[in-house]
Amino acid sequence: MDGKNRLLIPAELRDALSPEDRQGLFLIPGQKCVLLWPRSYLDAYTDRQGADPFGNLAFNRAFYSQMLFRSFDRTGRIVLPGEVAERFKTREVTIVGAGRYLELWSPDDLKANVTPLDFA
Repeated sequence: MDGKNRLLIPAELRDALSPEDRQGLFLIPGQKCVLLWPRSYLDAYTDRQGADPFGNLAFNRAFYSQMLFRSFDRTGRIVLPGEVAERFKTREVTIVGAGRYLELWSPDDLKANVTPLDFA
């Protein structure tokens, strides 16, 4: 992350997104990380929650009110708002693929919370 809180999403990750998802990503607070969801994943998640908007009002309010959409600039960067960027004190971040979405971690938190697989 640079001094202006811009985060470059590598081209190979942006290219893996469907064309309609290449406009930007939703930033969602996660446990020790920030979730980066494309619109199609957010739409599928919302559809799976069911048609009853009153099913879990407290969760829905907290979840949807805290997410932010950030568009890609012409070089493939998104700007992290100050409160999100402040989570990464050293400004060093690691982007992790998590199926159909991405996660943004500080390297120390990633190391402490994700056990590497043993391919030996």
